[in-house]
Amino acid sequence: MNTDTHTEAIKTLSALGSLRVWSLLVTVFGDLAPDCPLQGPTLSAIMERIGIKPEATRVALHRLRSDDWIASEKTGRTSLHRLTEKGQRDSQAAHLRIYGAPAQMGQGAEVFVIRDTDTIPKNTIYAQISARTFITKTGTPLPEGAMRLAATDFPQWLGPQIEPPALLDAYADLNAALSDILATLPEVTTLSPLDVAVVRVMIVHAWRRLALRHPDLPRSAHSAKWRGHDCRVLVSQLLGKYPRPPLDQVKAA
Repeated sequence: MNTDTHTEAIKTLSALGSLRVWSLLVTVFGDLAPDCPLQGPTLSAIMERIGIKPEATRVALHRLRSDDWIASEKTGRTSLHRLTEKGQRDSQAAHLRIYGAPAQMGQGAEVFVIRDTDTIPKNTIYAQISARTFITKTGTPLPEGAMRLAATDFPQWLGPQIEPPALLDAYADLNAALSDILATLPEVTTLSPLDVAVVRVMIVHAWRRLALRHPDLPRSAHSAKWRGHDCRVLVSQLLGKYPRPPLDQVKAA
């Protein structure tokens, strides 16, 4: 196994944004254990391989238990952690946006107008075009009283209008990182199950923190600089190349 290449991939993905430990745990459970328990030693091995201290993991677990997002129990000397019903619902709600195949996503958009600025929707499933005009994925529930407009053609000025510069830059950085990882990381057969689990988690986490911040719109609605759709293609390729390993094989070396 080329441990240097794997370590470099994890460092690159970690450097794309601050790692909030509780949010990272959400990714771990959502990707690796959406419908099954995760043993304490397995979780510790994953988090420590990423570079998270055990104390930070314990604090984040406590927060997620307080939020009714995970439940923990003791089985002998081993702790078992699993998603609660709330955690499973929340994970499932975001599943398509995170894991949807490129051909499934960005299939249509519609514009809507609200009556006044007092009812501006605060939701990442809408992107604001002007004071009272928004664009969203076709079929998205609209705010009460909104006027729906057909959207079949998108002007060139629309992309820069709905793409925050920070998000545009973040996608460019992620696209470069994922392209490099796809080109340099060795085949799955040369990696340990722990290393596969870790690289999956870091790819999903880096992607998830961007993909959930904006509506799912067609590529044609965006500018030529937008790399969101390219990142989805790369994420799909990488997750296919590094499938989720059996959890009972994910162990510290």
